[in-house]
Amino acid sequence: MTALPDPVIRIHGINGARSACRVMGDRAFGLLSPDHAAQSHGAQWFADLITLVREEFPAANVTSILDCRGRVSGALAAIELGLDAVIVDPMAAPKLEKLRDMAGQANCIVMTELPRRDVIYQMADDLLPAPELDKRLHAHLVG
Repeated sequence: MTALPDPVIRIHGINGARSACRVMGDRAFGLLSPDHAAQSHGAQWFADLITLVREEFPAANVTSILDCRGRVSGALAAIELGLDAVIVDPMAAPKLEKLRDMAGQANCIVMTELPRRDVIYQMADDLLPAPELDKRLHAHLVG
């Protein structure tokens, strides 16, 4: 894996993930965890969420991206759990190279910054009901 799909959809929970899968169908997209999710929710939480939506939506072409800023151990766990990409804080080159080597063996991308703002769609799944989430994401994609 070398690049992230466009769009990247930032979710806050299962409702956002399900909405993204419904609307995107079989088109490639990224599911980005909440800010610092490895620290606040844990890598296992996100891995379980991704597994659940991949089982519910087998046609979905989802790239999982866990925000591990603030907790490098979360990135290690995410790599072990088979997530597709992790975001970590900038670190010394030798340490980053070792992490990237480990991640590469698991086909995982290690990034030191978030994707560009114009690529990230902020799913308001912590505020809105599912039908509204679907409607807004669809409008964003066609507009």
